[in-house]
Amino acid sequence: MDLSMPPDRVLAWFDTHERDLPWRRADATAWHVLISEFMLQQTPVARVLAPWRDWVERWPTPAEMAAAPGAACAFFTRVSCE
Repeated sequence: MDLSMPPDRVLAWFDTHERDLPWRRADATAWHVLISEFMLQQTPVARVLAPWRDWVERWPTPAEMAAAPGAACAFFTRVSCE
């Protein structure tokens, strides 16, 4: 294992440079984090923020998304193509 950068330096860097992202907040659920991971695949954070908020508002839980078959796919396609 390469330990060329000690963890305390990494954590200090993060404390200085971290961005306030909604999926990092204390009220974010595991579902919110998972959706952010899907949306952030090869997509800049700036393009994901607004669609992520729309998604979480529309489908705050997996069950609510499952109750609307097809709608999530159409929404996600729009997000990834904008």
